[in-house]
Order: sequence, then structure tokens, then C-alpha cells
Amino acid sequence: MTPAAPAPWLVARDLVAGYLPGISILRGVSVEAVPGQVRCVLGPNGTGKSTLLKALFGFLPPWEGEVEVGGRRVTGLLPHEMRLHGVVYLPQRPSIFPYLSVEVNLRLGAWQYRGHRGRVEELVGRAVERFPILAEKRRQPAGTLSGGQQRQLELARSLMHDPTVFLIDEPTAGIEPRVAAQIYGLIKDLAAHGKAVLLVDQNIKRALEIADYVYVMRTGTVLSEGSRETFGGDTEALVARWLYASGST
Repeated sequence: MTPAAPAPWLVARDLVAGYLPGISILRGVSVEAVPGQVRCVLGPNGTGKSTLLKALFGFLPPWEGEVEVGGRRVTGLLPHEMRLHGVVYLPQRPSIFPYLSVEVNLRLGAWQYRGHRGRVEELVGRAVERFPILAEKRRQPAGTLSGGQQRQLELARSLMHDPTVFLIDEPTAGIEPRVAAQIYGLIKDLAAHGKAVLLVDQNIKRALEIADYVYVMRTGTVLSEGSRETFGGDTEALVARWLYASGST
């Protein structure tokens, strides 16, 4: 008997949002983040992918629709409140503190445990064990790390308070292919450890390699969606579908 699929932890229904009154960037978008899965949001530039993550995390309050985390309505909560519900957001541009050391950056990720020194030390130790390059460079200013190393630092820091949902935007933009492959491996590992990952990406090939489920967006809507098997190995057809849809409006 096939085991039942895990219930989604984050659910967004019919989101409508934008930056200027009367101009919608998201036009009724529905997505889910499921524990143990990497779900990818793909599509051409300007389709609202990054805007979706901002709306989910509270940077951009939706005008319509609703967001739930763990069965609780969280629509309109601010980013720091979303973090308390186990949701973290990794933006496209590095969000580290470049002039602080790698170790201090990690400690800031454990800020909520600041009154429990032993707990902080334990979490920092786990982080540098999981990301060995950070152990080597823990005394260096974070800004001296390479792009890929900074991404690892962001991931390690975000894990310090054991979140459930990761919203990740363009994790390998500007990173060389060899290092990008490591980053994708780390993202896949998050899902293997039971985390729910919603990944926005322009690297179609790589995204399809690690995705369990795919959403294809165009002009603020979800054009199509399905499991990896629905899209995997057929990148050309996927791109053609985008182009056809764009030409049909």
C-alpha cells in the first residue's frame, strides 16, 4: 500500500498582490510547501516569482487570498512573525553581515537562544560540522567569503532555529557551476531532513533535477503544475509552452 503523502505545511490560496495600487503582480496564485519536498517555481523573468516569496513571507501583504502555516492563518503577518511560525526566507542577494565574522553571523542566527550560552555553542558547533568550509573560515569577515560560501553561511544561519519552511530565491545566481551543484545538493538535503522547500529559480535544468513538484508561472498566474516526472527531461517542451502561452495573450 502506497504511504499517504505528507500534508502541506505552508498553503497559499488565490494570492493577489502588487507594489502599486491597482496594478496586480500576483493574480490568484496558489502554491504549497510540503515537508520532505523541494517544490520549484519556474518561469520567465517578470512573472512574479520573487514577488510570490515576498508575499508569503510578509514583505508584501496580499490584497486578496490567504496564507496558512501549520493550519493557522498567517496572512498579513510581518517577516519576524513568520519566522516565529517556522518560515525563513533566503533572498537572491546575500543577506549576511559582511564585516562581522562567520561565527558572529551564525550566532546572530541563534539570537533567540542568547540567554542560553550552552545552546548557542551547540548550534554553532552543529553548523560548522555540517558546513566544513565555515569551520575553516569561522574567524574571517563574512564578506571575504566567495559567493557560494556566503550561500552556505546563509543556509547554516537559517538552520539555527530549526525552521520548517524554506523560501529560497535564485540560490545560485552569479555562482560558478561547480559550486552551484553543491548548493543544489544542500537544498535537496534540507528536504531529505524533512524540511519544506519552495524554490524560485531561473536554472531550469538544475531545478528540475532536484524538484519533487513544479509550478510554472506566467504573468502573475500559475500556468501549469505537476510532479517532477511531469516536467523532467523535457526542458525544451517546457520552454516552448512558456513561449506559446506568451504569444497567445
